[in-house]
Amino acid sequence: MPSPYLTSPAAFGSMVRSARQRAGLTQSDLAHRAGVGRRFVVDVESGHPRAELGKALALLEALDVYLYPTQLSPIAPPLEDVDLDAVLARHL
Repeated sequence: MPSPYLTSPAAFGSMVRSARQRAGLTQSDLAHRAGVGRRFVVDVESGHPRAELGKALALLEALDVYLYPTQLSPIAPPLEDVDLDAVLARHL
């Protein structure tokens, strides 16, 4: 049985593709709405592991799909224990 969680770029890409198809959009339509290139949409939907998170989230917003952390896995620290300033500093 497949995992109900998005645990890989391939699973994320599959979810984006399904949402895009349900919305009746082409890859070009979605790219235009999200302000990204069509090639990026193709890469995300094919599970490319290096897709930029900000652009990936823009795709979801264009599809009216939003991620909401309802439950953390046992390997993840509680959100209140995450130092967001440190995380951002590492990635800027």
